[in-house]
Amino acid sequence: MLRHTFQHITGIDKFMEANLWKSGISSWAKLRANIGILKELGDERFFPDEVLWELDHSESALANQDSHFFWNKLPYEEVWRLYDDLPQTFYALDIETTGLDLPHKVTCVCVYDGKEIYQFTRSKNLDDFHDFWMGRNSPILVTYNGFKFDLPFLARSMQWKNPFPHLDLMHVLHKMGIKGGLKGSEVKLGIIRESALSGIDGFQAVRLWNQYVETDISEYLDLLVKYNQEDTINLHRILRIVYDTKKFELGILFSN
Repeated sequence: MLRHTFQHITGIDKFMEANLWKSGISSWAKLRANIGILKELGDERFFPDEVLWELDHSESALANQDSHFFWNKLPYEEVWRLYDDLPQTFYALDIETTGLDLPHKVTCVCVYDGKEIYQFTRSKNLDDFHDFWMGRNSPILVTYNGFKFDLPFLARSMQWKNPFPHLDLMHVLHKMGIKGGLKGSEVKLGIIRESALSGIDGFQAVRLWNQYVETDISEYLDLLVKYNQEDTINLHRILRIVYDTKKFELGILFSN
């Protein structure tokens, strides 16, 4: 999808992009070969050398898996387009806490990059979360309601202020007409959790931690961690559905 995208090029908005597609210019390569079409479409502001320069930088950024290059240039509502070409730069993040407001503490943090799960748990390795991000190539965080919940909690409880681009899927889904929290959204999208986790929500996650602390029975913690991990796995599943749905809605058949 990314090589069919033009909205990151200076002066090209969604309307110009749509006009390019309608004119048969559906890829960077085709725009490069037909660079004069920009002025033919009625805009004298475009200078071929400048557009070609931006296309060169786009190819270089894609080759280097530099998701931040595109993030900084694309409209926020279009950053889903990065997912298929740069999937390994999307890090789904979810936290569990001792309570649902900010004076409480983080108990678990899970990060999932689409291939590997990274788990950080209070009293075990929670402090390693800070160092985890060192050397990561252009991460993009993916959360559900992370703007209001996960990131403020991490800043207050663990003094970790997110330095990376952040895609909050709650807002993306709301614009698609899908509401009802993460679990409700999963149901509407056809994502089914395993039976042991299907009845757990944020309130019960707090209770699981408290039961673990009070009894030292590892099964409570194991279930909490599994629930935490399932949230991040499903964030990637949702992101895939969002990508496929939005790509289909464009009404254009791209050859990848």
